[in-house]
Amino acid sequence: MAEALGPEWALALREAASAFLLSRAVVWIAGVLAIVLFGWAESRGARLDPLWACRPTGTAGVDALVAPGCRWDSTWYLEIAGGGYSPTDPARSAFFPLYPLLVSVVSAPLGGALLPAGLLVSWSCALGFLTLLHHTVARARGAATASTVVKVAAYVPPAIFLSAVYTEALFLLLSLGALVAARRDRWMLAGILGAIGASCRSIGILIAIPLAVEYLWGRRGRGETRLVDRWWRPRHALRPDVLWIGLVPLGFLAYAAFLGVATGDPMGAVRAQGDWERHFLTPIGGLLAAVGVVVGRIGDLAGLWYMAPLAPGQVPALALTRDVVLLLFVGAALAVLWWGRGRVPVSWWIWGVVSLAYPLSVPSFQQPLMSLPRFTMACFPIVVMLGLWAHRGGAKRWRWLAPTLLGLQAAWAVLFVTWTWAP
Repeated sequence: MAEALGPEWALALREAASAFLLSRAVVWIAGVLAIVLFGWAESRGARLDPLWACRPTGTAGVDALVAPGCRWDSTWYLEIAGGGYSPTDPARSAFFPLYPLLVSVVSAPLGGALLPAGLLVSWSCALGFLTLLHHTVARARGAATASTVVKVAAYVPPAIFLSAVYTEALFLLLSLGALVAARRDRWMLAGILGAIGASCRSIGILIAIPLAVEYLWGRRGRGETRLVDRWWRPRHALRPDVLWIGLVPLGFLAYAAFLGVATGDPMGAVRAQGDWERHFLTPIGGLLAAVGVVVGRIGDLAGLWYMAPLAPGQVPALALTRDVVLLLFVGAALAVLWWGRGRVPVSWWIWGVVSLAYPLSVPSFQQPLMSLPRFTMACFPIVVMLGLWAHRGGAKRWRWLAPTLLGLQAAWAVLFVTWTWAP
């Protein structure tokens, strides 16, 4: 059946499926073994999943099989899919509606089973994203490079969320689709996909930035092109089709209008960030806050001062380890962005910068870099640049990088499943 897609798409689908299945095997084996070895972490599970959305059958063996795909924010998406938004629970408004809407729709023919529907939506979107990514990179760099890039995209530790009841896979598919459409001068499609993406995640509205960059400076095959002798001079002249980019904010505005009707607060998505202790800073401010937290925890351990852990019962040394890992992740992402400049389309590189700058700009009070690896993973360019770097090093580099990534992914799956950390 894959051959009916044509040889290029068939190859892309095979490579995507192979990378996805191998990495999901790692995630699932690690996650299920974690439950067998460490148990269900009943106290944390009861606090973070009081309705047992991630244990729908109450049978340990069956629920363990879905546990690697349902933890932490999964419970919010499942509750929204089943009950919608409510003025009595304003924290729900922080979670955008597209993904829970799809879960609700897909659950209908499944007898209302929300968790299987969520897994089906995420897995389908993940496979679609990896297939489109392979096809896009193969056209530009060749099938061998595309194969490495897709493997890296499936193997990086934050990719555990590709198969979880989270929005990552859906947003990756939409954002990549929008930028690929723009690259091919299909601005109506790019604007529509961008608008849909803006109803999926809070960062979605910012996809207008790389779309505008692509419109003005992208090396597209069609359209009037100017000779560029200064970076600030656009390569392309403006045409009426630039207005399609203006569709992107409509996704967020539609959600705001819906919240106004459902909860009486059209700005609930913005105000709900306070429920998660997030506030706005510049990217530099967020990074300095993260460094300050690390220094504070070091001083706490050294007995120089007291710094309360993020939640009751947390071990200060483990909290420090987590914050240092997150800070190292920022450093690695910056290094990849520096290496990748000029090696990917300028719009992709800008989208990678946005994917890092945005979460740095909205830090949490006590854990400034909370969920930053996942937020950055949800915008694909940094992963693509890492894949290009991996391929450039040849088989020698890939021999140690692949098992390292998969080993880290297994470790993240254990932390995720045991309610220890939402990476």
